[in-house]
Amino acid sequence: MSVAAPLKAVARAVAPTPLRAAWGRFYGGVKLERARRAFDRAGASPAGPLPVAALEQLMARAYQPPDPVRYDPEGLVLRSREKIAQIERVVDLASIGRALELGAWDGMVAAALKIRGVAVAALDVSMGGVDARARAAGVSFLQSDACDIALASGSIDLVYSFASFEHFPRPDRCLSEIERVLRPGGYAFLNFGPLYFSPYGRHAYRQIPVPFCHLLFDEQTLRDCAARRGLPHDWPYVNGWGLRRYRELFRTMSYRLATLRYVEHSTGGVGVELIAAHPALFRHLSSDFDEFLVPTIDIALQKRR
Repeated sequence: MSVAAPLKAVARAVAPTPLRAAWGRFYGGVKLERARRAFDRAGASPAGPLPVAALEQLMARAYQPPDPVRYDPEGLVLRSREKIAQIERVVDLASIGRALELGAWDGMVAAALKIRGVAVAALDVSMGGVDARARAAGVSFLQSDACDIALASGSIDLVYSFASFEHFPRPDRCLSEIERVLRPGGYAFLNFGPLYFSPYGRHAYRQIPVPFCHLLFDEQTLRDCAARRGLPHDWPYVNGWGLRRYRELFRTMSYRLATLRYVEHSTGGVGVELIAAHPALFRHLSSDFDEFLVPTIDIALQKRR
């Protein structure tokens, strides 16, 4: 057995927290730079996907998935309050009379807005996740595709969406629909990810927590791995869009939608050692290293008058 793991455990036990944090930042920077150099040197021809044995070896490393999301009744309420607070950092809700949520699922964010006196329509392709408390609050639910919104043009003050835009088959069409239904001066607030080229972009991380597993292995290998372990593998549809396509989309729509706030969140270097080990598998997907380092985007837009 390697002595590295015991030494790390000792270091965590005896080193002061600020020192551990400083070392973590330094070591993370070293790993990131190593991955970037390997990526820049790699050819654009794919060298994969990797074989099943490689996935089994990576699974044995005990990678930790992102923190779990609470879907219990109390958790849904807490998350809805957090999301309303995110919107309020950019939008004065006192100016909002009608709002539309895209990818609403349980509808509890819409319910929190309804309590604030906003008339809210909550749209989703499925009504299977609707929380009875949202219906009781008076939220109006629409079963529809976000790319074809059955509302009148210029009829909405605020369109918002959380953790859904990466699942819409046509983000470009969806953004055009958002612009259409907004009144002049109306707002859009989108928070979404993980983006497809980021470490957990396949949304399979609860069963296959290996970062970038969907870029290193083919889909059937991932599903077979989960099945062998008796784990679910009915992962949600993702549209496959990466960072560059979203950047270009927002740029091309800027003459109709002004950007009030735009934040690209960092992965913190999660999984960059896998980029360093298999750079050609990444380079053939994109020549932009940043594609693999940004999992989430926050953007607030205002329709030009």
